[in-house]
Amino acid sequence: MQDVINQYAIYTRDPKFVEVLQWVNKNELKCEPHLNRTRFWVPEGVMMTEFLLRYMDACPRVNETEEHI
Repeated sequence: MQDVINQYAIYTRDPKFVEVLQWVNKNELKCEPHLNRTRFWVPEGVMMTEFLLRYMDACPRVNETEEHI
C-alpha cells in the first residue's frame, strides 16, 4: 500500500511563512523553495492533522493541474 502524501504551499509574503518553514524543517519534509512560494509534501496521519490545525488558513493545497503563478 502506498502512503498518501499531499502537496501544500506557503507564500513568501504570508505572515506565517517563517513559522511554517520551521515546522517543515523540524519534521524533515521534502520541500521546493521558489521565489513566490515554497511547496512541501505532508503525509497523511497524525502529522497531517497537526499541520491542518496549525496552518490550514495559510497553506493552500497545491493541485498539480492548476497554475499557481
